[in-house]
Amino acid sequence: MLTTILEDPLYLQFAFAGCIALAILTLPLKDIISVGFYDISDFFVTGMIAFFITYGILLTNRSIVSIWLFAGIFFVSMIIIMLMNILVILPFKNRAENSSITSIYELEGKEAKVSIPITLNGTGEVIVSTGFTRVNKMAKIYDNTDGITDIPKNENVLIMDVRDNILYVLPYTNSIKTIGKPMPTWNKK
Repeated sequence: MLTTILEDPLYLQFAFAGCIALAILTLPLKDIISVGFYDISDFFVTGMIAFFITYGILLTNRSIVSIWLFAGIFFVSMIIIMLMNILVILPFKNRAENSSITSIYELEGKEAKVSIPITLNGTGEVIVSTGFTRVNKMAKIYDNTDGITDIPKNENVLIMDVRDNILYVLPYTNSIKTIGKPMPTWNKK
Protein backbone atom coordinates (compact mmCIF):
# COMPACT_ATOMS: atom_id res chain seq x y z
CA MET A 1 0.00 0.00 0.00
CA LEU A 2 2.84 2.43 0.79
CA THR A 3 4.33 1.83 -2.66
CA THR A 4 1.00 2.80 -4.24
CA ILE A 5 0.94 6.03 -2.23
CA LEU A 6 4.58 6.82 -3.08
CA GLU A 7 4.05 6.30 -6.83
CA ASP A 8 1.08 8.65 -7.28
CA PRO A 9 1.36 12.44 -6.62
CA LEU A 10 -2.35 12.64 -5.77
CA TYR A 11 -2.02 10.00 -3.06
CA LEU A 12 1.05 11.82 -1.70
CA GLN A 13 -1.01 15.00 -1.40
CA PHE A 14 -3.73 13.11 0.48
CA ALA A 15 -1.13 11.51 2.77
CA PHE A 16 0.39 14.97 3.42
CA ALA A 17 -3.04 16.42 4.28
CA GLY A 18 -3.83 13.39 6.44
CA CYS A 19 -0.62 13.86 8.43
CA ILE A 20 -1.49 17.55 8.98
CA ALA A 21 -4.95 16.56 10.23
CA LEU A 22 -3.60 13.83 12.50
CA ALA A 23 -0.91 16.16 13.91
CA ILE A 24 -3.59 18.70 14.81
CA LEU A 25 -5.99 16.09 16.20
CA THR A 26 -3.31 14.51 18.41
CA LEU A 27 -2.21 17.79 20.04
CA PRO A 28 -4.38 17.08 23.12
CA LEU A 29 -2.66 13.67 23.46
CA LYS A 30 0.79 15.27 23.20
CA ASP A 31 1.59 14.99 26.92
CA ILE A 32 0.11 11.51 27.29
CA ILE A 33 1.76 9.73 24.37
CA SER A 34 5.34 11.00 24.41
CA VAL A 35 8.91 9.92 24.95
CA GLY A 36 10.23 13.03 26.71
CA PHE A 37 11.38 14.86 23.61
CA TYR A 38 9.36 13.15 20.87
CA ASP A 39 5.58 12.75 21.01
CA ILE A 40 2.71 11.50 18.88
CA SER A 41 2.09 14.78 17.04
CA ASP A 42 5.81 15.00 16.19
CA PHE A 43 5.46 11.59 14.55
CA PHE A 44 2.76 12.92 12.22
CA VAL A 45 4.74 16.11 11.56
CA THR A 46 7.68 13.89 10.60
CA GLY A 47 5.39 11.95 8.23
CA MET A 48 4.12 15.21 6.77
CA ILE A 49 7.69 16.38 6.08
CA ALA A 50 8.64 13.02 4.57
CA PHE A 51 5.59 12.96 2.28
CA PHE A 52 6.26 16.57 1.22
CA ILE A 53 9.91 15.86 0.32
CA THR A 54 8.94 12.62 -1.43
CA TYR A 55 6.31 14.53 -3.42
CA GLY A 56 8.97 17.05 -4.48
CA ILE A 57 11.36 14.28 -5.53
CA LEU A 58 8.59 12.52 -7.45
CA LEU A 59 7.63 15.67 -9.34
CA THR A 60 11.18 16.76 -10.19
CA ASN A 61 12.60 13.38 -11.15
CA ARG A 62 9.41 12.01 -12.69
CA SER A 63 10.43 8.60 -11.47
CA ILE A 64 9.16 6.12 -8.95
CA VAL A 65 10.26 6.72 -5.37
CA SER A 66 11.23 3.64 -3.37
CA ILE A 67 10.12 2.78 0.12
CA TRP A 68 13.74 2.90 1.28
CA LEU A 69 14.14 6.50 0.13
CA PHE A 70 10.92 7.43 1.94
CA ALA A 71 12.07 5.59 5.10
CA GLY A 72 15.44 7.39 4.94
CA ILE A 73 13.74 10.78 4.57
CA PHE A 74 11.38 9.91 7.44
CA PHE A 75 14.28 8.83 9.68
CA VAL A 76 16.36 11.95 8.93
CA SER A 77 13.33 14.17 9.56
CA MET A 78 12.69 12.39 12.84
CA ILE A 79 16.32 12.93 13.95
CA ILE A 80 16.13 16.65 13.02
CA ILE A 81 12.88 17.12 14.98
CA MET A 82 14.34 15.27 18.00
CA LEU A 83 17.49 17.41 17.95
CA MET A 84 15.41 20.57 17.63
CA ASN A 85 13.32 19.49 20.62
CA ILE A 86 16.39 18.61 22.70
CA LEU A 87 18.60 21.57 21.77
CA VAL A 88 16.08 24.38 21.26
CA ILE A 89 12.62 23.75 22.71
CA LEU A 90 13.41 21.91 25.98
CA PRO A 91 16.04 24.41 27.23
CA PHE A 92 13.68 27.34 26.63
CA LYS A 93 10.78 25.42 28.16
CA ASN A 94 12.81 24.76 31.32
CA ARG A 95 13.78 28.43 31.63
CA ALA A 96 10.26 29.73 31.06
CA GLU A 97 8.64 31.15 34.16
CA ASN A 98 5.07 30.08 34.47
CA SER A 99 4.10 31.77 37.70
CA SER A 100 3.81 35.21 39.17
CA ILE A 101 5.73 34.32 42.33
CA THR A 102 8.84 36.41 42.74
CA SER A 103 12.08 35.52 44.46
CA ILE A 104 11.97 35.99 48.20
CA TYR A 105 14.97 38.31 47.98
CA GLU A 106 13.00 40.69 45.75
CA LEU A 107 10.61 41.33 48.65
CA GLU A 108 13.19 43.43 50.47
CA GLY A 109 11.93 47.03 50.75
CA LYS A 110 8.28 46.12 50.16
CA GLU A 111 5.35 46.76 52.47
CA ALA A 112 3.52 43.89 54.12
CA LYS A 113 0.71 43.31 56.61
CA VAL A 114 1.11 41.14 59.70
CA SER A 115 -1.24 38.13 59.68
CA ILE A 116 0.17 36.35 62.75
CA PRO A 117 1.58 38.62 65.49
CA ILE A 118 5.36 38.79 65.73
CA THR A 119 6.93 38.65 69.20
CA LEU A 120 10.40 39.80 70.26
CA ASN A 121 12.04 36.36 70.11
CA GLY A 122 9.33 34.59 68.11
CA THR A 123 8.35 34.23 64.51
CA GLY A 124 5.13 35.52 63.01
CA GLU A 125 3.75 35.74 59.53
CA VAL A 126 3.22 38.57 57.07
CA ILE A 127 1.25 38.84 53.84
CA VAL A 128 3.08 40.51 50.96
CA SER A 129 1.29 41.61 47.81
CA THR A 130 3.35 40.85 44.72
CA GLY A 131 1.68 41.76 41.47
CA PHE A 132 -1.63 39.92 41.33
CA THR A 133 -0.90 37.47 44.14
CA ARG A 134 -0.45 37.57 47.89
CA VAL A 135 2.31 35.56 49.50
CA ASN A 136 2.46 34.48 53.16
CA LYS A 137 5.99 34.42 54.60
CA MET A 138 7.51 33.89 58.04
CA ALA A 139 8.77 37.07 59.67
CA LYS A 140 10.82 38.22 62.65
CA ILE A 141 11.52 41.65 64.11
CA TYR A 142 14.52 43.32 62.47
CA ASP A 143 17.57 44.29 64.59
CA ASN A 144 15.75 45.65 67.61
CA THR A 145 17.35 49.03 68.42
CA ASP A 146 14.01 50.81 68.94
CA GLY A 147 12.83 48.59 71.81
CA ILE A 148 10.00 46.94 69.82
CA THR A 149 8.64 43.98 71.80
CA ASP A 150 5.89 42.83 69.46
CA ILE A 151 4.10 43.72 66.25
CA PRO A 152 0.34 43.09 66.43
CA LYS A 153 -1.90 41.59 63.76
CA ASN A 154 -2.94 43.88 60.84
CA GLU A 155 0.02 46.21 61.46
CA ASN A 156 1.81 47.49 58.36
CA VAL A 157 5.48 46.56 58.24
CA LEU A 158 8.43 47.21 55.97
CA ILE A 159 10.63 44.29 54.94
CA MET A 160 14.17 45.31 55.89
CA ASP A 161 16.12 42.11 55.22
CA VAL A 162 15.77 38.51 54.06
CA ARG A 163 17.87 35.80 55.70
CA ASP A 164 17.32 32.03 55.68
CA ASN A 165 13.90 32.42 54.00
CA ILE A 166 12.69 34.61 56.88
CA LEU A 167 11.65 38.22 56.38
CA TYR A 168 12.98 40.70 58.96
CA VAL A 169 10.48 43.54 59.38
CA LEU A 170 9.85 46.79 61.25
CA PRO A 171 6.56 48.62 61.87
CA TYR A 172 5.95 51.09 59.08
CA THR A 173 3.50 53.85 58.28
CA ASN A 174 3.39 55.08 54.73
CA SER A 175 3.09 58.86 55.23
CA ILE A 176 1.84 59.42 51.69
CA LYS A 177 -1.10 57.07 52.26
CA THR A 178 -1.97 58.64 55.61
CA ILE A 179 -1.86 62.22 54.24
CA GLY A 180 -4.20 61.28 51.42
CA LYS A 181 -6.94 60.05 53.80
CA PRO A 182 -8.97 62.97 55.18
CA MET A 183 -10.55 62.51 58.57
CA PRO A 184 -14.36 62.26 58.43
CA THR A 185 -16.14 65.29 59.85
CA TRP A 186 -19.73 64.16 59.69
CA ASN A 187 -19.67 62.49 63.13
CA LYS A 188 -17.91 65.27 65.06
CA LYS A 189 -19.95 67.40 67.48
